[in-house]
Amino acid sequence: MRFIICGAGATGGVIGGYLALNGYPVLFIDANQACVDRINREGLLLKGLHGTHTLSVPAVEHPRAITFQEGDICLLAVKAYHTREAVAALRQAAPPSLPVFCAQNGVRNEEIVARYFPGQTHGVMVYFGSTCLQPGVVIHTSGARLALGTYPQGIAPVVTQVGEALNQTPLQASITASIMEVKWGKLLVNLNNATYGLVGLSSQEGLHSPELRHLLADVMEEGLQVLREAGIPYQGLPGDPSPETMIQRWREEAFSPPEIPSDPEMLHRPSLWQDLSLQRGITEAEYFNGEIVRLGKELGIPTPLNARLLALVQEMA
Repeated sequence: MRFIICGAGATGGVIGGYLALNGYPVLFIDANQACVDRINREGLLLKGLHGTHTLSVPAVEHPRAITFQEGDICLLAVKAYHTREAVAALRQAAPPSLPVFCAQNGVRNEEIVARYFPGQTHGVMVYFGSTCLQPGVVIHTSGARLALGTYPQGIAPVVTQVGEALNQTPLQASITASIMEVKWGKLLVNLNNATYGLVGLSSQEGLHSPELRHLLADVMEEGLQVLREAGIPYQGLPGDPSPETMIQRWREEAFSPPEIPSDPEMLHRPSLWQDLSLQRGITEAEYFNGEIVRLGKELGIPTPLNARLLALVQEMA
């Protein structure tokens, strides 16, 4: 297998970096020329939980620079707001038989990708912390979990193969026949990316504030109510308590917050915080809080907290 990683940022850089570190052929695609140049000139710098590694891997700016071959696997690791553009460019160069794994947050990426790669689209729930604040440099800050499955449901043989490859790295991949239920569960967690981004705190720091924890619980509970009313099935994340249990624990006075790392680089900063910090002018809040707000409107359910967070993030972006 050769892994083609579309997006050499925080998520793609960590996954692709670990695969390369374990001997798999890896090739990055990134629309940022500075990122491509840095990787080709100096290698991908992967830092964090498992040491510091400089990886000599090739990078290109566009899929048309790649000669695709049998056995290629694509991991799509761009932000949700770049999915349509990225997959259209990929389909122009790649055969329709290319397996594409959406290693992204949000619940709409797979349905977009499936229009270009029908029968070859798979989902990946990413549950580790990572940052990329400069091109070609990624930091793995926390966690290691992934979940993989075929879209919209099932487990294709290639999913098992990719899971086995990932499990040879420091990452921990589980396989599920209901990947979209897992990704809806992850969406509930991602609703609070906006909160962390607005207050400028890492998730470790934020959980030390009782007031902030209560807000996190209220935001998630609002989203949970919408999913229940919409009849959308969701699952708790592998190895984590259920969303209901998380809400309950955050509200407890005896809650034990995580330790705050002494190294600022190891703070877990959600990707939305990174978008605001780097002043990119756009965030994924529309695909997280916006999803709940839209569903709430369709069902006639008020979603004041998620609507307010979405509006504030849009103002800040």
